[in-house]
Amino acid sequence: MRGSNMMEEDMPTEVNKTMTKIGYGASLPYEMIVEVLQWLPVKSVFRFQAVCRSWAALLSSNEFRSLHTAASRAPPKLLYISPTAGLDSTAVYSCPFSPSSSSSSSSGRPRDRGNLLFTIDGARGNCLEVVTPASCHGLILLYDAVTTAYYICNAATRAATRLPLSTNNASRSTTGLGFDARTKEYKVVRLINGLCHHKVGVRCEVYTARSRYGDCWRPVAGGVPADLRPLVGAAVINASMSKLPPVFANGSLHWLMDPTKLGVAVISFSITEETFACIPSPPFWVPGACPASNPWSTAEHLVEMDGQLCLASDLRSRDTLEIWQLRDYSSGHWSLNHRISLSGPLETHLIQPQSARVIGNCGSSSGKKIIIVTCNHKIDNKFEKNVHTYDPKSDALETILSVVETHSSPHYERPSSRFSLFEETLAPVHKTDEEIASSSAQAKATRDILLRLPAKSAIRSKLVCKQWLRLIEKQNFIESYFEHNNIMQDKRPMVMFVGKGTGRSGFSFAPMNICLGGTPSHGALLDRKVVCSKPCHGMNLVSTETADYLCNPCTGFHRSYANGGPKLDLAWRMPSAEEHAFTVGNKNVGLTFDPLIRDHVVVEIFYHLKDFESRVYSLGCVLRWCGSRNMACSNYVPPLPVNDMPPAYLDGMLYWMSEPRLGESREWEVISFDIVTKMFDVIPCPSWFRAWHSRNRCRAFVVELARALCVVLADPVANSLDVWKLEHSQRGRAYAIHLKEYPGYSVKTNVVVPLAVDPDGGRILLNTGKKIGLYDPVEQTIQDLYSLDQVPVVRSKPHINSVDMPSSSSGNSLTCSKVLTGEVITTMDTSSMPFVPMLYEESLVCYSRVAKLNFLW
Repeated sequence: MRGSNMMEEDMPTEVNKTMTKIGYGASLPYEMIVEVLQWLPVKSVFRFQAVCRSWAALLSSNEFRSLHTAASRAPPKLLYISPTAGLDSTAVYSCPFSPSSSSSSSSGRPRDRGNLLFTIDGARGNCLEVVTPASCHGLILLYDAVTTAYYICNAATRAATRLPLSTNNASRSTTGLGFDARTKEYKVVRLINGLCHHKVGVRCEVYTARSRYGDCWRPVAGGVPADLRPLVGAAVINASMSKLPPVFANGSLHWLMDPTKLGVAVISFSITEETFACIPSPPFWVPGACPASNPWSTAEHLVEMDGQLCLASDLRSRDTLEIWQLRDYSSGHWSLNHRISLSGPLETHLIQPQSARVIGNCGSSSGKKIIIVTCNHKIDNKFEKNVHTYDPKSDALETILSVVETHSSPHYERPSSRFSLFEETLAPVHKTDEEIASSSAQAKATRDILLRLPAKSAIRSKLVCKQWLRLIEKQNFIESYFEHNNIMQDKRPMVMFVGKGTGRSGFSFAPMNICLGGTPSHGALLDRKVVCSKPCHGMNLVSTETADYLCNPCTGFHRSYANGGPKLDLAWRMPSAEEHAFTVGNKNVGLTFDPLIRDHVVVEIFYHLKDFESRVYSLGCVLRWCGSRNMACSNYVPPLPVNDMPPAYLDGMLYWMSEPRLGESREWEVISFDIVTKMFDVIPCPSWFRAWHSRNRCRAFVVELARALCVVLADPVANSLDVWKLEHSQRGRAYAIHLKEYPGYSVKTNVVVPLAVDPDGGRILLNTGKKIGLYDPVEQTIQDLYSLDQVPVVRSKPHINSVDMPSSSSGNSLTCSKVLTGEVITTMDTSSMPFVPMLYEESLVCYSRVAKLNFLW
């Protein structure tokens, strides 16, 4: 080994001086010290850096890293990632291939989890994917499909960094990680199929950490050669559609072509020279072959084995799996290395799953084992994935790991990869310029101060300087701000009033304390029926009869959505909407939040037909994702009709009360919708009031109070509200609200909705649309907070106007700019409220004007 002969002049200057000064001990020469340290495991090397400054300088030098990598004889390990329980970060696990080290070997069953290495806090949800099936000189590339960001991590050192975002928009892209042996630099290479308006459709860009080009993506010198652009573009499509990442081997990244393309099998990119080349098709590759009937099945995929480029041919239809190795780049000569017969005991494990991929091999040269990952769709968005090792000599297959994962992609799409091989190395993970700047004491103090500002002041702080602007607009700061200001058990409810916007007839927002301090002008009063949702992860939904508006009243962000239900000319098929403050037409709209993809979703339930006399109805449902270009989906139908009261949101679930006057059921039941699984369910109500009959004058609906789902029964005879909690299959009365002494809150003439519980004394915030007040359950008294009875009411009349919403471009303005023109407002038989109260949260949440396309690679 070179370590025993390594001279002192090979080490960094600052290390030499320190060595001479302290002598590394009188009894051990320096060469022996290096010889011993280079054989230590990575964990011990990090511990020994704390011995003294000279050891820290030595063990962190590039020369020692090279020695340690050359001396390492540790077998590769399996890495896999999984979202944490709260979906707020991603956990990184390791799993050894040695059966003796497996905790499950004694039971004979494969393990269902590995050893937790670390977590990546910035990557939320279940959309973090492994791009590199095997580490590139110790580093692994990850991709966050939600934020379209890439991460580089070293699983051995527990270090990870998020790369700066690329400024190039793409219809599709594919990305790989390579190592430049000449400059000793890691490079992330991204091939891009541009948008239709781009002059150059196919491009290539490279990111190199701490390079002379700066901390940014740069175009490749010379770009993609014109004669290769069609082939490179086809390789990008094949990689993104089939989720086939490029493979690094022999100093180049390799992309597999579609088998239907003639003459070329692989597009390669030299990491050192930054040039493209083509590899001819192998003789066994049948040109123009039809794709497999299984939408997940790909006939071939590339894999790196023993430092060489190999091609795994999936011939499971013929009970065979073949692995070919590229022998010569110029001639395209391939030789067969392995032919695995899948008949017999291997059939259950390797043929029945919908997909099987080879990701590498492990073991000594005398006994290499092939690592195969299989995936099988179980139900909905659940997938069973198994990692096997196959011994070609003994024909033995061993299952190392078996996990069931949840993926946000539809079941007909191939789920992303979450497995990779890695070695124990000291490969450095360099911090980006943004990470270095944000780690300073001044930056941390600034962040702490901004987190404590009101949302309006935080938005105004963007104007201070570019550094503050970038900090406040970062997604992790927006999420930290929301958690800091709202995730508290003793948080008091905050009320805002929605009125008519200045200028055109839109919406304006004002906190309750401002409304209490003055008399509103006539121009600020609403002239249409408006219903507001409770806050959902920093956003509110403001609904009119013809449209819904996603709003952040603190910042002025807005986005509008036209109704997805029946057109207004079908209104004759519906009975007249019941007139109270919480109905708007014949639709029922809720706002939820998908924790997997970190996106708000508008769920609109509408009636095509509703006849109370015959109990006949026809129901539809539309889902709209707010932060992406995903098409609105209308494939979901509630199992029961819903009543006219707004739904309640709690932890990714929406809840409606059923309508017992329609359909076969004559009982009140709660209808739930899980945005993660995209499934409806039915929850029974408490038995003592579940039954309904035509003479029953009571009204039932659902609310969220103190982070618990509650069922409310409004009894006009007793003039009271019974509030029952539905928690963990348990039923219990939470509150009894008696309203006989308060005619303004009478259940006989109003629909009274409990909005929230004040943690200071347990008082309940009640809303009738005209009045809001705090009810004391102990004293059975109501403290009026605001009454709209004295405000002039404006009746809506048919007119055409343009919607004027809070401007998202101006942080200090709660007036609005045009978004949707020509909205038709029809005549309403009831008076609209001049102001509508709305609960809100301090939040900086917003969505970009151009939604992102979350294509992988």
